[in-house]
Amino acid sequence: MLCLFKRKKKKKEDEIHFQKNGSLLLEELIASSGGIYNPIPTFSSHQILQATNNLDWNSIISEDRFVWYRGMIQNRAVLIKKYQDCSLFDADNFYRDITVSSLMSSHKNVLKILGCCLEFQHPVLVCEYPENGALNCIKRARDGATRPFPWNASWRIAKEIAEVLANILLDENLTAKLSSFSLSVLIPEGESSVNDMVCRTSIYIEPEYLNTGLVTENVDIYSLGIIMLILLTGKSEYTSEVAVYLPVLPVYVAKLLDKGLLTELIDPSLLESGEISEDVRMQMEAFIELAFRCVRFRAGENELHMIDVAKELKKIEKHA
Repeated sequence: MLCLFKRKKKKKEDEIHFQKNGSLLLEELIASSGGIYNPIPTFSSHQILQATNNLDWNSIISEDRFVWYRGMIQNRAVLIKKYQDCSLFDADNFYRDITVSSLMSSHKNVLKILGCCLEFQHPVLVCEYPENGALNCIKRARDGATRPFPWNASWRIAKEIAEVLANILLDENLTAKLSSFSLSVLIPEGESSVNDMVCRTSIYIEPEYLNTGLVTENVDIYSLGIIMLILLTGKSEYTSEVAVYLPVLPVYVAKLLDKGLLTELIDPSLLESGEISEDVRMQMEAFIELAFRCVRFRAGENELHMIDVAKELKKIEKHA
């Protein structure tokens, strides 16, 4: 009797969550797409729990604002994206995330959404599975081993991010797959900025946005600049051996560069040998200089647009 009562109670809760989430998702879909959108397949909470062995921690491949699980549904490996319950992240718009992910799902550099589950308190997304996991975990395997990450993949990832920027996952070919749009903000046509509530959820946050709440194209450009420096150095938000925090990462890079210590600066896994050819050195230095411009490291530099960054990265690619 107790088991039957619990099953009935869960079914009722699932129905309540489904109705609430479905209504809010429909509102966001209509507002964002003018009422023209493709139906989004749905999965049951049972399918999600079964796919992840009841959300077992061994299925987790990454954690940020969301917990990302590897799962199997209908004999297919999938990525299951579940909101991480924490008041710090209450600014997330789950319905916008599903909507924008669905609208952009055909883009080669956007993680394809397979559907969603509306039977939890917050929607859960089901996406294609990126074989190489999350970019912020690319250096970390569960056994602590370092995974190879060649230089030509670094500038290619940066180029692909510049073309369409957000949270990044990597497929089996190290192709960047952008995956989270819950904090995306639409800047109206003809405008260059919009005021928005400051979301302190990113370690790549632009200082001006943090201070003013003003969203401009520079917010994405700054984040890309920091990502570029991380790609080159292999440093995450904090590394104890050099005590590098992201806000001072450009300073750390500049000091070693001024001393001519490029070999010590870059991540060893970027190189096939311990030496840097002259061509690769020029590419890396151009990559660093562009990253510096993105984070406006040197006062008085001309303001960049994302299309300028993409063009500069393509120039670096042509000389590879």
